[in-house]
Amino acid sequence: MGRSLDRADISADLASLGLRAGHHVLVHSSLSSMGHVHGGAETVVRALVDVVGATGTVLVPTLTGSEKVGPGTPLVFDVASTPGWTGAISEALRQWDGAVRSRHPTHSVAALGAGAKRLTAGHADCLTPCGPGSPYDRLAGDPDGVILLLGCDHESNTTWHHVEEVAGAEYHLQPVLVRAEIRDGDSSELRDYWMHQYGTSRNFGAIEPLLQQRHHQVEGRVGEAFARLLSAGGAVSVGLQALKADRRFFVSSS
Repeated sequence: MGRSLDRADISADLASLGLRAGHHVLVHSSLSSMGHVHGGAETVVRALVDVVGATGTVLVPTLTGSEKVGPGTPLVFDVASTPGWTGAISEALRQWDGAVRSRHPTHSVAALGAGAKRLTAGHADCLTPCGPGSPYDRLAGDPDGVILLLGCDHESNTTWHHVEEVAGAEYHLQPVLVRAEIRDGDSSELRDYWMHQYGTSRNFGAIEPLLQQRHHQVEGRVGEAFARLLSAGGAVSVGLQALKADRRFFVSSS
């Protein structure tokens, strides 16, 4: 049985990995992979906030989409109350006092910290889930933008969908617009979007050797979890180059 982790333990492990004050970090996570954590997901959120400090931001995906989403399925997204399916840490931060959530109906992001409003603004205006103007794009354009894969691998890294959208991957989006109702407090509006197309199996892990070779990714342990910390901008640059060379680089061959 591994050690029991507290807030200071997690902060120390994150700092050893390379996370620092001023980083804006998008966290994909598996709480159970870390071992026993005193206080659970809330302790992890507090540790992340401790490390990035007053000038940094912690972001998490709060995804709500599914393969059922399509032109024939009414889609309702309530910014305050629709839960995401991206795990306990993401849900803890989404509900945190002061957290800000972007307003895309399937690929929202919640954020806490100095850049929360800036990085989540305008997501409802994006025509695609993760494309230009989305939090994934804004993070990649920030020199302090990083991605933390905490107990999960690149298959959980939503930024690769951003890369697919920017590159115009033909398999990625549904061919017709889908209408969504976005509820935010007392307001409600209907908007049309190109949504994620399910059914194409991905192999996002294929990018890992390229990131390692170009020094855009470091690895270590946070508690019992294997963790990867990578430059958001560096990752997007390498991903776009890979898709330019091979349009189906991310598509699984099996």
